[in-house]
Amino acid sequence: MNLDHIKDFFSQFDNKDLPTGGALLVAIVLLFLVFKTGKAISRFLLFIIAVGLLAGAWWWHHHK
Repeated sequence: MNLDHIKDFFSQFDNKDLPTGGALLVAIVLLFLVFKTGKAISRFLLFIIAVGLLAGAWWWHHHK
């Protein structure tokens, strides 16, 4: 198995990509919690926060 393409992919990351990765990770965890939460208001708030983080990560990635 040739792992050179994976090594090349990860070698392109730098410190500017850390906020994007952090926001995506938190958004994925929040989306997971949306499906585990019982109350509708909690679901709504977690979903709105997750969407905001995803939008911020997208913006950061395209405007860095």
